Amino acid sequence: MSREGPILIRVLSFIGRHRRLVAIQLPLIAISLAVLVWRVDIVEGFRHLPDVRPGWILAGMATFTLSKAIHAYRWRVFLQHREAPLAPLLGIFLASNLANALVPFRAGDLLRIELPSRMLKLPRAELVSSVLIVETIFDGLAFVLLLLAAVALFGDLVVALPAVVFFAVVVVVVFLGLSWLARLGVPEDPESSALLRWLPDRWRGRGAHYTRQFLEGMSSLRDLRRIAGALIVSIVAWMAEVAVYWMLGRAFGFELDAGEAIVLMIAANLVVSLPLTPWDVGPYEIAVTEAFVLLGGDRVDASTYAVGSHLVLLGWITLSGAVAMLALSLRPREVFRSGSARPEEPPRDDPG
Repeated sequence: MSREGPILIRVLSFIGRHRRLVAIQLPLIAISLAVLVWRVDIVEGFRHLPDVRPGWILAGMATFTLSKAIHAYRWRVFLQHREAPLAPLLGIFLASNLANALVPFRAGDLLRIELPSRMLKLPRAELVSSVLIVETIFDGLAFVLLLLAAVALFGDLVVALPAVVFFAVVVVVVFLGLSWLARLGVPEDPESSALLRWLPDRWRGRGAHYTRQFLEGMSSLRDLRRIAGALIVSIVAWMAEVAVYWMLGRAFGFELDAGEAIVLMIAANLVVSLPLTPWDVGPYEIAVTEAFVLLGGDRVDASTYAVGSHLVLLGWITLSGAVAMLALSLRPREVFRSGSARPEEPPRDDPG
């Protein structure tokens, strides 16, 4: 087995070592499917699918591809290493989407930490903070601004204003806290760092090394210029995805306005960020159907839109993820082969 071998093996090993978490997920799957049958008219949803307009689906998937390319570019902006080429980052991003759909516990996020570390020699700790923390907070900020725009532009959404304000307050407080943390830095002498003082002496050197990398991954939160640039890219990426949900509405015969497309896009992305079931079957349909009904739509129409849009998106995620895995030489048989990934080399200046 090559040293660059199967990265997803660590994901499968994680599942094997955490069977209790998998056991917890099984009743969640059962509950989600039960609620799906109760709240979503699946039969009628499928019955209306033959009326689809393929031209709008193709336009939506082209725009979805553009959206993911912008997200990959944003990821590059977040990384301190601007020399990292965009093409492999996009491939890793697409492969991670497929992994997140197939494997629980957001395994795709692990891919986005492992693959750039091995292929592009980027520090893992920096990747952890950029993928798990910085992206999440900028997504939250972008969602807040899009929701506020929807409320301002479309008066029928004003009933959602209290929830939007609460969400905005939470996001802003978290953002301010992370920005303060990003500015702390780690002194060259670990002994003088309040963050590392609690560690045993023999671990402070390594702790300083990884903490420094972790904070470097949050460098986009250090100054207003980088914050503004990253936020603009985030809004553009998510606006492209809003266009996708608007186009999918056209594909299934629904005339959505921009505010409704914003609400549906955010509802869908918030629920798929919680990996309750494989392919997010159940939670996606429930969230999108209820959001559609909340916006004044008929439940049968809502079910048609939810089922149809999910099928289209899953088809795109599967195809693009498979192509990306082939381009990155991640063959399926490697993914499911037993073994373990090579651990990260310790830093050279590690006193241990």
